[in-house]
Amino acid sequence: MASSSRPKIWIIGSGRLHLRIPLMQRLTADGFDVAAVGPDKGEELDEAGFSYHRFPLRRALDPVGDWHARDILEGLMRQHRPDLVHSVNTKPSILVPSAAARANIPACVRTITGMGALFSSSSPKALAMRWLYRRLQRRAAPACHTTVFQNPDDQEYFKDHGLVVESTDELVLSSGIDVEPYIASAGSPATRAALKDDLGLDEKPVITMVSRLIRPKGISEFLEAASLVRARNPQVTFLLVGPEVEEGPTAFPAERVHRCPDVRFLGRRSDVPTLLAISDLFVLPTYLREGVPRVLLEAGALGLPLVTTDVPGCREVVRHGENGVLVPERDGQALASTIFDLLADPARRKRMGQASRELVTERFHLDIVSAAYARIYRNALGIGESENRNITPMRRAA
Repeated sequence: MASSSRPKIWIIGSGRLHLRIPLMQRLTADGFDVAAVGPDKGEELDEAGFSYHRFPLRRALDPVGDWHARDILEGLMRQHRPDLVHSVNTKPSILVPSAAARANIPACVRTITGMGALFSSSSPKALAMRWLYRRLQRRAAPACHTTVFQNPDDQEYFKDHGLVVESTDELVLSSGIDVEPYIASAGSPATRAALKDDLGLDEKPVITMVSRLIRPKGISEFLEAASLVRARNPQVTFLLVGPEVEEGPTAFPAERVHRCPDVRFLGRRSDVPTLLAISDLFVLPTYLREGVPRVLLEAGALGLPLVTTDVPGCREVVRHGENGVLVPERDGQALASTIFDLLADPARRKRMGQASRELVTERFHLDIVSAAYARIYRNALGIGESENRNITPMRRAA
């Protein structure tokens, strides 16, 4: 039974849960008692006033550690008795439904935030791991009241392979972006001008990519395109922003970035919104199977034309020829050609930037996403918007 009229919701992820604070705040205002569970320290969540529980979880494949994490999650659930658990990211979408069923939690929702590097590679290992991924997701499905997808390609894949129970799937485009505060976080015109001065950019065209240094994000293609463009126009500045990744099969060697004379690598930055605001074009040549890349929403909200690959998730944000251009994946020359064309047409870039802001606001605003999840939670718990009723278990895994 719910302890109060405010159902207890746990959002469980594999990291970076602070990015979900705006969503959690919206859900709190909508009548839910929201907490988070993840492997990070969670200082930002504590500062925002949310309860936070930690459990051990590694990004890399770790069968023994992963099932130990499942058991710890089960123990936390038995101790604190949330009414609904909501998993995000790949590993939690597999582990949380099992833990919730074992702990007799009334409702479980999982969000498929993309399908990751396994579906970005055709190596024998990746192909073998896809079989395991399908098997585990298929086993998790019956314990979920709802499986949420962030793009229709992933939704179709799950349905085609029997990884979701019929009529329990929903499409909610992206994790949402709080557009107005994000624009404000880019700072005043004076702040932006000061950053341009600090970086010595003057009035040079600025092409920016924001990403961790991993191969499936298209780092190699970005470096290639930068060299091709600057060979013809050395006034163009290419900025690469994001943290280095030291280990793992998808890590891109940082020394290759440092050795590239045509790209300025700024590393991890806290002023990404301002860096985007002083850019003329945003580029993301990814071939990673993400739900919807958040950085495309951020760049779009700030009115940038977008150049990205024609892959699931990205094609939800970019309407080819309207607010940006979709290019073939793993094709640095096509990327360079597109950048050339857009640099030569400032009026077109301006129209595309305006269209980006409009599209992000209309399709991906946090208000839309939070309303969708509030509805999904209420449906899973069997309660109306203003109802206060007992909450009893709805589905358990075999």
